[in-house]
This record gives sequence, C-alpha cells and structure tokens, in this order.
Amino acid sequence: MTSFSPPGPPPQGPIAPSLACPKCQSAVRASDRFCPACGATLGGSAMPPPPPPPPGPSAGVGAPPPVDIRQRVDDDRGILKKIQLLVPGFRGYRQGEDLREADSVLRLQVADKVHRTTAILADRRQALAAAGQYDGLTDLALALADLQRLEGEIRHAEQGYTGLSAAVRVDLPAQETLYQYDYGFATAADDLANAASSLSDASTPPGPAIATVRSMVSRLEQAFKARISVIEKVAV
Repeated sequence: MTSFSPPGPPPQGPIAPSLACPKCQSAVRASDRFCPACGATLGGSAMPPPPPPPPGPSAGVGAPPPVDIRQRVDDDRGILKKIQLLVPGFRGYRQGEDLREADSVLRLQVADKVHRTTAILADRRQALAAAGQYDGLTDLALALADLQRLEGEIRHAEQGYTGLSAAVRVDLPAQETLYQYDYGFATAADDLANAASSLSDASTPPGPAIATVRSMVSRLEQAFKARISVIEKVAV
C-alpha cells in the first residue's frame, strides 16, 4: 500500500529585493501584510529600499583633515591682529596713515628686543670670564657684535629708505603683503629673545644656546632685509 503524505504549505517565493519595510528597512514581499522582522503593518506601504550612501574617502587616504572651528576663527581674524599682539601700538597701514610712522613703531620695538637680548649675552659673557670658563667666549663675542650691528641697522633704517616719505600711502592690496613681512620680522625677534633667555641660566651650557642665538640673529637679519625690499617697492 502506497503511503500518502499530506501536502505541505506552498513553497515560499523569494523575497523581492526591491521592497523594504518602511519602519525597519528589512526586505519584504509585496504580498506581506506584516513585516517579518519588526511586525510593522505594511498594508501595501512597502517601498523600494533606500539606495546605499555614496562611498566616502577612506580614512587617511585622501580624506580632508577635520576642521577645528575655533582655530579657523582665530586664523580668520587677520594677520594684523596677530602683529598687534606681538607689537603693542602697531596700528597697521591704513588708508591715509603715514607709512613711515607705522614702520617706525614696529622697528623700534624690535630694536628694543634686540637690545635686551644683547644685554643677556653680555651678562653671560662676563659671568663666564669671571668663572674662568673660556669655552664659548669667542662665539659669544661674535654673537654680540652681530647683535649690536643689527640693532643699529633696525633702529636707524629709515635713513636708508630712499623714496619713503610721509606722503606715501598704502593701498589695500599692498597691505596684506606688508603684513606678512611684518609678521615674519616680529616673530623672528621674539624667537631670538626666547633663544637668548636660556643663556640667563648659569647652569645651562653656553655652547648650544649660543649657536641657536647666532642662527636666530641670521634669520632676523634676513627677515629685516626682505621687509626693507618690500617697503621700498611699495614706496615707489
């Protein structure tokens, strides 16, 4: 006798990949009344699944660096403000303002910083000589000579500014260029002062500090000469 098995439930058709539950986005069939994943009532509300998001750049591979909004605001406040933080009283090259006056404010403050740096080196040289430590005295003497010469050039530079008169005015396009060179000049003076401050500590070996100071003197002199060239072009 042949055994008879009752027919089972009709085979389930493949889930249409083109429909999705509007609540949980699980794939459903068009004939489903309820979502098999979350139980949400469909009632013909199944819809095509949303397209996948476009691939973004891989981390570290061509991805733009994150933007620090606070840093961006600080950067956007302008280079003039940064110069004014380094050089109090510097108003900048505004329309109708004397170029020579603004230039003098910046140069005299930088010259004063160089003068204070010279005093630090002179004190350390005297202390080394008194202690009978002659290593580094020659380099200190060379650094002192460079600083004294550079201070005089910076402080009295207006005598060599041919064509720079009180009638000269700076238009807006030229201001940003001048400010860039002014900022480099002012920061070079600050870096020189910071390098020399280590020489005020008698426990610090003078050799490396003197070498750093001499390189900072060279950098300040280069920034000063580049700034003179730019100002004279503006004054033409």
